[in-house]
This record gives sequence, C-alpha cells and structure tokens, in this order.
Amino acid sequence: MPEVPLERKMFVDTIRKFARNELELVADEIDATGEFPINLYRRLGALGFLGLRLPAEYGGFMEGNPDSVTVMMCVEEIAKASAGFALSVGASITLFAANVARNGNEEQKTAYLPGIASGDKIGCWGLTEPDAGSDALGIKTRAVRAEGGWLLNGRKTFITNAPIADHFIIIARTGGEPGRIDGGTAFILDRGADGLSTGKPLDKMGMRCSPTGEIFLDNVFVPDSRVLGKPGNGFFDMMASLDFERSVAGAINVAIAQRCLEICLEYSKTRTQFGKPISKFQLVQEKIARMHRDIELARTYIIHVLEMIDSGRLVTAQAGIAKWFATEMGTQAALDAIQILGGYGYCREYKVERYMRDAKLLEIGAGTNEINKLLIAKVLLGA
Repeated sequence: MPEVPLERKMFVDTIRKFARNELELVADEIDATGEFPINLYRRLGALGFLGLRLPAEYGGFMEGNPDSVTVMMCVEEIAKASAGFALSVGASITLFAANVARNGNEEQKTAYLPGIASGDKIGCWGLTEPDAGSDALGIKTRAVRAEGGWLLNGRKTFITNAPIADHFIIIARTGGEPGRIDGGTAFILDRGADGLSTGKPLDKMGMRCSPTGEIFLDNVFVPDSRVLGKPGNGFFDMMASLDFERSVAGAINVAIAQRCLEICLEYSKTRTQFGKPISKFQLVQEKIARMHRDIELARTYIIHVLEMIDSGRLVTAQAGIAKWFATEMGTQAALDAIQILGGYGYCREYKVERYMRDAKLLEIGAGTNEINKLLIAKVLLGA
C-alpha cells in the first residue's frame, strides 16, 4: 500500500483518538439502548470530519479535488468503535450532503450544507419502499405538478436516520413507468413540512444505535426551489450515490473484521487449553491468517475503487465487487471470532457478538450482495 500523506495521517489520527477516547466508551450502551449519540455527531462536526467532502465555501473542509480515501480511513476508525454510529454518520454526509454538494444549486448548497458540516443538522436519503428495495426503479412514490411546485405521496422504509433527520432527500417518480430508469426526481424536504411524518425507530438485530425507520408522505408540497438536480434525472444521479455508498459500506465491514482480528490475537495468546495457548493450534491460526488476508485484500481494493471515483471514472462493477467481498468477509470474520472465543464470544463482554450483528446488515443494505452480483455480470456482459 502506498505511503499515507502526512496531512491525511494527521487527520485520521485525530478521528482515531475521538473513536477510542469518546465513542468507544459509550458503544455498548448505545447498542443496548438503541439511542443515537447526537452529541458525538456534533463533535465530529467540530473536528471537521462531517465537512470533509464538502466545499469550504459552504462550511466544509474540501479544497480542490475530493479525497474519498481519507473519508474511508476515518469511517474505518469510527466503525471499529461503533459500526452503527459510522453508518448513520455516513448516511448524513455521503447520501444527503454529498448529493446536495454534487447536484444542488447555489441556494440549496447555502441552505443545507453548513448545518451538516457543523453537526447541527443531520440528513437522510429516502429511496427504499415496502415493495421496492432491490428493485429500486420500481418505487411507487409519486410527485405530481402543483402551482409553484410538486405534491408528493408515498411511503419509504428502512431509511437510515429517518426518525431523527432534519432534512430528507426523497426520490419519487415524476414520469415514466416502474422499472424504467427515466422519470425519477430528487426532492429536498425538511422535518415539519405539512404531510411529512416518520415512524418510530425499527427494533433491529444490529446497527442498533443507527435509527432506521419509515417516512410517510401525504400530499407534501415541495416548491420548485427544492428540486435537487434536473427533474427526471433522479435515478441517474442515484447510481453515482450508490457506487460511493457501497464502497464505504465495505469499509465499515473491514473495520469490523480488523477489530475482530485484534480481539482474537489478544485472546488466543492468553486462553489456554490442553496446557498451551490456543494460538498454538493450527485451526485457530488458519482463522486468524484468513482474517488478515481478507482484510488486506478488501481494504486495498476499496482504496483503489475510491481513487477511481475521485478521478471521475464509472465504477459500478468495481463498487459491487468491493461491497460483495468486504461485507461477506466482515460477517465471516465476526463469526470466526465468536468461534475462537467460544462461550465468551457468545457473550457481550468481548464485543464480537455485537460486531457479528452489525456486520450482517451490510450484506443487505446499499443493495443486497445478490443485486451486486447481477450488476457485475451485466457490466461484463454488456447487458
């Protein structure tokens, strides 16, 4: 792996200290209670992380070309402490704020980006619906023309940050038929808008401190000034968002695997059976070696994909590969860690059971791994 630039290293070190000294202290508690620590989200704003991919003129810290690799390395440090917290932070800055930065007009950037960068506001991105998950182009939420804007009706589900978000990007159909890539439009909504409501957080197996829920849209009026990007282009813009999201999702599971490896290394050297440390047993060594191999492969490939994204290249297949490999690898690493720790691994004291519960989500969210396999095949076949 190439040498890390000093400026990037210093920034990542700052986030690492935050994760170890502040987030790690409450990680088990927020998993148990299912509460999102908004105070720590604001701390990330003060440290500069929330504005890392946002232009400086809107409260961000990005000068010149984006540096997605630094974002990925910071996400990895955060996820080692709490993958759920990393997931919610990522949704706000990559799915809401980065979309506004990329597709928004001057008024929209000025209105929405400074609050995200500072940590005063949190955003979400509403695509998935009860009957349209993997089939994203099958959404039924509709927007119809009204005087001075649009009326939105529909329902979104499994939306990260929906229960606590201040701002929402909603993808709706403004034309075309379900299944077609044309006719989608993105709208920016604010909490408190007439007709917009959200459900209570879903009670999930993992990523419990990341609030996930439903969004209900009942004749919500959205003025023309809150159309994000070009009307009808929403699904095309969505593809770029998903490529980055999939790569970062892979980085979260790399972090989970890395932390499981660290726990296993320490535990296997001190746990004795048959008169010797279990690190001396070859089957334990095989699991540890495989974890390390897969972590190195996944991390290196994700960095490669993010560098391609920053250079403006199309990476649909590569992002699918990164997510598919890294997320399955992370779940397997957590399962292997539980096996190495035995009965202790099944208890909360050693945290690997939490990492296993968290890791599984990322084989499902941001496009299931089954969908990623199909996307890779379509690119290869030119379909």
